[in-house]
Amino acid sequence: MNRFAMFYGTYNLLMGGAKDFKESHPTKEAALKRAKDIAKTEIFVRWVQVFDKVTDKLTTYRVVDGELQEEEC
Repeated sequence: MNRFAMFYGTYNLLMGGAKDFKESHPTKEAALKRAKDIAKTEIFVRWVQVFDKVTDKLTTYRVVDGELQEEEC
């Protein structure tokens, strides 16, 4: 598994969790590019999370009208 794990789905995260793990990428840039592609092409996806396994940093995005919007923690 690569460094940046991606989770995404349709429902609120409280209904998901580890089962929403979909893929991983070696770089943050690759993960963000894939997240943007998901936002544009997957009409049922409402949220995307990118987790950096080395630093334990999680970034959460909402998908609104085919665009990513980073959520503030």
